[in-house]
Amino acid sequence: MGKCNLGIFFVLLSLIFTGSVQGQSLEWAPFYWQGDTISGKYIEKAYLYIPVKIDNLPINFSMQLDLGTGDTQFYGKPIKPYLEELPALADKLGSFEQYQNALFRNINLHIGPVDLIADVWHRYNFGEEIPRDSLYTKTPKHIGTIAPDLFQNKVLVIDYKACRLAILDNLPTEYADLPAVEFKITNGRIRFPFRIDGKECELMFDTGSSPFSLATSKERALEISDGMIVDSLTGPLWWGREITFYGLKINKPVELGGQVFENGTVYYDKEALWVEGVFEPLNIWGLAGNAYFFDNVVILDYKNRLFRIK
Repeated sequence: MGKCNLGIFFVLLSLIFTGSVQGQSLEWAPFYWQGDTISGKYIEKAYLYIPVKIDNLPINFSMQLDLGTGDTQFYGKPIKPYLEELPALADKLGSFEQYQNALFRNINLHIGPVDLIADVWHRYNFGEEIPRDSLYTKTPKHIGTIAPDLFQNKVLVIDYKACRLAILDNLPTEYADLPAVEFKITNGRIRFPFRIDGKECELMFDTGSSPFSLATSKERALEISDGMIVDSLTGPLWWGREITFYGLKINKPVELGGQVFENGTVYYDKEALWVEGVFEPLNIWGLAGNAYFFDNVVILDYKNRLFRIK
């Protein structure tokens, strides 16, 4: 696990209702990094996990923040035993055996100090099963994915360095003077204009792709690098499907809203699954993951479609 790992995020819970750093007065919720070993390499910040509560259930859950997917969802395998034991939760879905990919209706997701009422997709037969003797232990149970459908008409602030986030109705005054970049929204996903090698390129912002600075097609990756493969990752990186990525060192300038990003690695997938499944349908150059922003605060103003970096 990363610097803000599961072992210390409980300490951050005490700071949820205060944001005294640099005069801020936001109400924060903590998140933590989940590490993973991919291709024999341990990636410290592989997934961004948010502690959540569901309705009034006395159980600690976690969900991955993935702004590159469309719908907030509970995974079928880990939630199945809770549906069997908790009728109030099962009633919001109906018969989970009959309605495999149905919706949970009017779920209250508690994220720190914020309650978000939403319909949550039941992704049947996905995820990892939870042993029966672990259902009610204090360790958070990973239950699903938080997608951008929760944040439409809101402002999402991600403080990567302090491992915390805030969900607000309006832009906080302390960020109002920061330069802003307009973005587009397609099916809830953010598309913002990077400038790469002097050309404006639309990229999707994907917090579900933590290890990647940039990901694109093989042809585009070769255009902004020297062509030398400096990294490779193979694993279930496409919703459980095995996929191989190759990383090339970027040697062309990359910037967003006047901020220049130094170095970085651009990845492409060998099978071109992301090209066919994401880049071409959205007509985008590629995506930017969390890696470019690890030292920043990112402000996503979905209401006014403005992106800011501090």
